[in-house]
Amino acid sequence: MKFVKFTLIGLIGITLAFLSLGLFHPTVQHENQVEINASVEKSFTIFMNDSLRSEWLIGYVGYEILSGAPNTSGFRYLIKFENEDQSYEMIEEVKNIKENENYIFNMETELFAGTVEIYFEGNEDNTTMKVYSSIYGSNLFYCSMFYLMNSVLQKQSQMNYELLKKVIENHK
Repeated sequence: MKFVKFTLIGLIGITLAFLSLGLFHPTVQHENQVEINASVEKSFTIFMNDSLRSEWLIGYVGYEILSGAPNTSGFRYLIKFENEDQSYEMIEEVKNIKENENYIFNMETELFAGTVEIYFEGNEDNTTMKVYSSIYGSNLFYCSMFYLMNSVLQKQSQMNYELLKKVIENHK
């Protein structure tokens, strides 16, 4: 009987500790940066090119316009991904876009919401692309999960941006 009692107390303690992560860290943030051997203009143009997204955005299938005009503030679209026979979708809304300077958008799914800010800096030969991501779970459980997965999310984003770098540098 004592074994069951201590097991239950242990499980409750572990569950409360896990959920407290999301309570104390409801939003996770990470940064990415990539140096690109191309002009800011070329880097931004290729980044914005929908037909090239599948070459650098892992699992990207396509998107569907929900409202607004593409590549303008207020533009909302449903972006679709497939990964290992699983498909998932998220709604993105462009908050700010300034040619050759920035692209800022909010994203939302059933599991999380967040903001991504992408900045382009440089000259005719080199571009530094800096990305700031902020994500929060839709409930306490997901807040805790994203807190634990933050380094994985950052690495996945970095892989995408490294692929983008290759696409930009290899594109004529």
